Amino acid sequence: MGDRAGGWTDGYVGGIDYIRAFYRDWSPALLSFALTLRGWRPPDALRDGRFTMAELGCGHGLTSAVLAGANPQARFEAMDFNPAHIAGVRRLAGDGGLTNALFLEDSFAEHARRDGPPLDVAALHGVWSWVSAENRAILVDLLRRRLAPGGIAFVSYNALPGTLAHMPLRRLLVERCAEESGPLPERIERAVAFAARLAALGGGWFAGVEGVVERIDSLRGKSANYIAHEYLNRDWTAFYHADVVRELSAAKLEFAGAAVPMEQLDDLTLSPAAQALAAEAGDPAQAETLRDMLTNRSFRRDLFIKGGERLSVAERRQALRASRFALLVPADDLPESASTPVGRLPFPRAVHGPLAEALADGPQSVGALLARPALAAQGDDAVVRALVLLTSLGLVAPALAEDVTGDRQAQADRFNAAVLERHRFDDAPGHLAAPLLGSGVAVSRIEALFLLAARRAEDPAERAWTHLSADGARLGRDGHCCESAEENLAELRRRHAAFTARRLPVLTQLGVR
Repeated sequence: MGDRAGGWTDGYVGGIDYIRAFYRDWSPALLSFALTLRGWRPPDALRDGRFTMAELGCGHGLTSAVLAGANPQARFEAMDFNPAHIAGVRRLAGDGGLTNALFLEDSFAEHARRDGPPLDVAALHGVWSWVSAENRAILVDLLRRRLAPGGIAFVSYNALPGTLAHMPLRRLLVERCAEESGPLPERIERAVAFAARLAALGGGWFAGVEGVVERIDSLRGKSANYIAHEYLNRDWTAFYHADVVRELSAAKLEFAGAAVPMEQLDDLTLSPAAQALAAEAGDPAQAETLRDMLTNRSFRRDLFIKGGERLSVAERRQALRASRFALLVPADDLPESASTPVGRLPFPRAVHGPLAEALADGPQSVGALLARPALAAQGDDAVVRALVLLTSLGLVAPALAEDVTGDRQAQADRFNAAVLERHRFDDAPGHLAAPLLGSGVAVSRIEALFLLAARRAEDPAERAWTHLSADGARLGRDGHCCESAEENLAELRRRHAAFTARRLPVLTQLGVR
């Protein structure tokens, strides 16, 4: 396919940008919590905020930019071979006053030839399964040379055996796009429509593999940018976990655990008998691969550590008790149950009710939470488990160990000002820097326009309507579309009142303003 063959793209899909997204998985407090949960000592640099982090294959670079905005004493290095991606994030970094982030237009081979400081964290998201074996070897060598002892690598990839079921769909999309002519987004749309027509016939692979029809239907709601970069690269490899472990062992890395805390809880996905069978494997990598077989996992987000130190039972308990957490939603928005990849999980009211009430007062350490009688009665394990689930579902987040300092707040304010200005137009970053978390927090465009109006001391509804109407947008409520300017302004005023009462206090507590 012409969009993928040869040239500077080296087989990676070209001619269409990657999706703009923020990934919180390697934010410092979340990394520290995931490692501590598994009994590893996190790098000291993550705790004191003076870490050095590299994002290898950063796409639009929004994750590194947001993290740099929230962590002024840390140093960030992000690279991508797509010059449009790097040009855009450099402009954002300049407008946001980021002096602690470097964005480089490099291939992996070019980046490996650069000198640089030792890394405390390296992140490879959307890379491992979508590049050639030669590029993976370059990355392994780079990690071997530059990751500091005790350093962490985040690696995500398509996993086997869960991905097996969807390989024919990828082949179908690749071949169909290659046969078609015209702009790539149009070819992708036609290829997905063709796949849907095949699925409608029923029978064969479409009937024999669970979830295929639903996967095709879901693609109709995805952007062409996502589908192109997920499915159309020349190099597209799914891995057994054990094989990834073997490749990364050449960089002196060992598997440290799942980056998503909830995925560390075997009892959520495996019966006691299945857990016992997986535990029979003598090799930890093989045991983890057996877990993937038992759960049919299709995607992994793994943490690897270079020369990690194990915590004693007492040290782990102390470290968990020192971990702080903050609400990401109003306390009364915590649900009684939640839909998760493992099914619907109920939240015990005896734990989650007092937990929400406590966190509504502000960020709390686990130790402070357990000092409350209602939570002390539940015990350490129940409270930590609740925080694991709420964190993994994006309802609660680990917070930094120290309170927000003037420098941290000032940098986040400068960066967020640049992001909010971009929300005057439709294509803008959907996350702001949250200095309390050292991470990012999601905001809708309307919420961002309300915050922008507050900074400018302007009427929030009028400010929002000025930009929404310029893009031809109309609001709706209860199935009714607001047609006139007066109706849209009235709806925006209603939404701003709700935002001020419920969402703004949460953002303010996180240092977002």
